[in-house]
Amino acid sequence: MRTVFVTGVSRGLGAALFEQVIAAGDRVVGIGRRFTGAQDDLALQEPARVALLTANLSDPSTLPTPDQLRAVFAPEGEVVLIHNAGQVTPVGPVGALPADELAASITVNLTAPMLLTNAFLAAAAGRTARVLLISSGAAGRTIENWSAYSAAKRGGEFFMEILAAENAHREPPLTVASVNPGVMDTDMQAALRDAEFPAKDRYVGLHERGELPDPGTVAERIIREHLTSE
Repeated sequence: MRTVFVTGVSRGLGAALFEQVIAAGDRVVGIGRRFTGAQDDLALQEPARVALLTANLSDPSTLPTPDQLRAVFAPEGEVVLIHNAGQVTPVGPVGALPADELAASITVNLTAPMLLTNAFLAAAAGRTARVLLISSGAAGRTIENWSAYSAAKRGGEFFMEILAAENAHREPPLTVASVNPGVMDTDMQAALRDAEFPAKDRYVGLHERGELPDPGTVAERIIREHLTSE
């Protein structure tokens, strides 16, 4: 049975990925500050299929250690880490960003995924493994007032490129990918519609025209394209 770790599973794309992994017959391990009541119930009712690790991604000291990750691996099968958690705030021009929010953005979007990947690879020695970064189109283009989020996502993608190069000949193999999920109907999009930045009208228009896909549809595509085989 494959073991799939997903960060940020309480809502949006993370919650949808959590459900899709279960539907695929794999073991899912949620990592985050909070979980839904349904997720808590599943962890109690089906401990062989569902586990939850409490961690605050804005506080690296709370992230799971290699031993804690290894303890929830299924006995056999591929192990997968999906970096889904993220925050788009602060949105604003450089020079007007609250320092604490800027630091938190870099920690959640870049530092935590790097640290968690480091622990995961240590735990996954001797196992076929896979690491997916849920990135963003913002990593590849200039969006004014999104400096923190965009820079962190670009840094994350480059980290993944180096990770792939370092493990090109790893046995058992390690598969690495950065995934741009595209826009979707999530709380992050709602936050952007309430923020002020030059490209805001585009995101407001997508919502008003009903052109934001459901996170479940996006999660299904990600699972199909990146987790269809071990």
